Amino acid sequence: MDDDKKKQVMIGVIVLCLVAAGGIFFLTSGGGGDGLGTIPEGEMYWVKCNNPACNAEYQIPARTFHKFQMDNINPLANSAPPMECKECGKKSVYRAEKCENCGKVFFRNSGGANDFADRCPSCKHSAEEARREARRSGQQ
Repeated sequence: MDDDKKKQVMIGVIVLCLVAAGGIFFLTSGGGGDGLGTIPEGEMYWVKCNNPACNAEYQIPARTFHKFQMDNINPLANSAPPMECKECGKKSVYRAEKCENCGKVFFRNSGGANDFADRCPSCKHSAEEARREARRSGQQ
């Protein structure tokens, strides 16, 4: 094979590799969407108002919560932006958890940075910890 033919074949192989790499990246990165499509339809989150005069507790669609977070995120803040409370109208609503053991609704990460985010401050139950324990012991 002469040198010109070799160069054309090599360029073709390089282009093919770049196209394949781009396709693989596009497929594994979710197509560059906002990621809301990965949240199951109908999934709900508990939220709680941090206003002491209100303390409202209710559920909202997970997609609504994440869309709000993406639209209002402040990279300089060290916490998520609060949503407006449907009861008192103040921007004081944050994501919460409802204890499956005692039913109390509480703010996530109440137990601190080195604990499970869903640890109930009242009864100390954590659903995530229970799932991990079951998986570890082979019960799943």
